[in-house]
Amino acid sequence: MAVKIIKVIPDSIASELGISEGDVLISINGNPVRDYLDFMFFSEADFLVLLVKNRVGELIEYEIEKGDEGLGIVVESIKPIPCRCRCIFCFMDQMPPNMRRSLYFKDDDYRLSFLLGNYITLTNLSPEDYRRIGEQRLSPLYVSVHTTDPSLRVKMMRHREAARIMENLRRLVDMGITVHTQIVVCPGINDGEVLERSIKDLFSLFPGVRSVAVVPVGITKFRKGLYPIRAFDSRSAQDVLKTCMELGDSFLKKAGTRFVFPADELFIKAAVPIPDSEFYEDFFQLEDGVGMIARFQSVVERKIEKGRAVDAAFVTGEAFSPFLERLLHKKGFSRFFVLGVPNLSLGRTVTVSGLLFGRDILRAISSLKCDRVILPSVIFNDDGITLDDFSLDELKTLSGKELLVAPSSPEGFCEFVKDL
Repeated sequence: MAVKIIKVIPDSIASELGISEGDVLISINGNPVRDYLDFMFFSEADFLVLLVKNRVGELIEYEIEKGDEGLGIVVESIKPIPCRCRCIFCFMDQMPPNMRRSLYFKDDDYRLSFLLGNYITLTNLSPEDYRRIGEQRLSPLYVSVHTTDPSLRVKMMRHREAARIMENLRRLVDMGITVHTQIVVCPGINDGEVLERSIKDLFSLFPGVRSVAVVPVGITKFRKGLYPIRAFDSRSAQDVLKTCMELGDSFLKKAGTRFVFPADELFIKAAVPIPDSEFYEDFFQLEDGVGMIARFQSVVERKIEKGRAVDAAFVTGEAFSPFLERLLHKKGFSRFFVLGVPNLSLGRTVTVSGLLFGRDILRAISSLKCDRVILPSVIFNDDGITLDDFSLDELKTLSGKELLVAPSSPEGFCEFVKDL
């Protein structure tokens, strides 16, 4: 058990001691360092004893009095634990063929749940994993529940350990770990009375289980050969909203929190107005599309005092485009155009900005009369490429337009438009 040092910051403690890129960190204060998370946890102490194997194989012990100064070491990132479930609704199984391998990888890693907010299934945790979660206080964690009915959860996730969801959640809660959960609702499978029962079961573990996000299943056009699941329509979305809102009202009276929060997409599909930002309390599950629109509107209304003429087209997904257009008009902007890009690559049922393909954007902006086009940063991954491997420079060359990238956070967006 060890982690590789991939970078040493110049003029840092590590650099002055002679620790180099390529060395291997074996332990800190006698604790084996298994990964980046261990490095974070054990290096918090003020006095450190590092055991390092250098590039020629020598073991060297360094004693360091750190104080407020960091070590100046960057270690390799976590190698994710793959998901072993075969969920009948898995979005990753609905991606187009022949794309880069990373787009088909499914992680189920409690470390990434703590660090990044990724959802985990609790089907693959060992006694050692639970022990580590408790010792290192890895809280909060984010858990995909979908249903608390044991047999139905096994059917939906196709993993026999899925049946123990309430037992495993209770184990985390008893350790003092806060858990945020999600339910991906599939019409006719885990909605109706099943959904109501699941939410109530999860509330029985409150406040350890702190929130439930209820999200409609995502359907692309690549479901051939997969379990038959129908997409949400207005009526089915209204039914799920009714369940969530009524339960949320009762929880608010009992415990001072709504506890259950429907995704923005459910309000849009049901043609029901998005609630104000206060509805979402502390925005527990923004990354799951819960309260993103309300928070965006709230921040923009507070931070942008007055708009002006902007000769540009704002690109976004079809779901958000009417909200952005109304908001910019309300703030006094003029001469702009909001372009909700149809997702022809995955299918028109996919309407969020973060799943737009570069080729669909190119197709949509080709006929625009304005030369300046603003793209949301969420269409690019950390390496700066779209789902179909276009870089910003490639999009600029192929479109022949001036392309700018706006931050996806509402605060960043406000600063961006001020400088246009």
